[in-house]
Amino acid sequence: MSNKDNWRQIITKAWADPAFKADLLANPNAVLAQYHITIPDGVTFVVVEDQLKGKRYLVLPPEPSPAGDLHVDDFGRNSGSGDPGF
Repeated sequence: MSNKDNWRQIITKAWADPAFKADLLANPNAVLAQYHITIPDGVTFVVVEDQLKGKRYLVLPPEPSPAGDLHVDDFGRNSGSGDPGF
């Protein structure tokens, strides 16, 4: 099963099963591991429920150290357009 299939299973089960959704919200790393989602050491998932229809969050990663090692052009296909290229 692919990661895409695993994510789809997790989401559809959370929609259908309130107890599973509560566990996913409370213990995301444990639940994701049960679905064979690889979680790198030191990474903690935080699951939030989108109750603000249409609102999306952009989470900025921490600034690299020392500052200045990376440039915005390193992240985007077309940095002049505002497209981050993800």
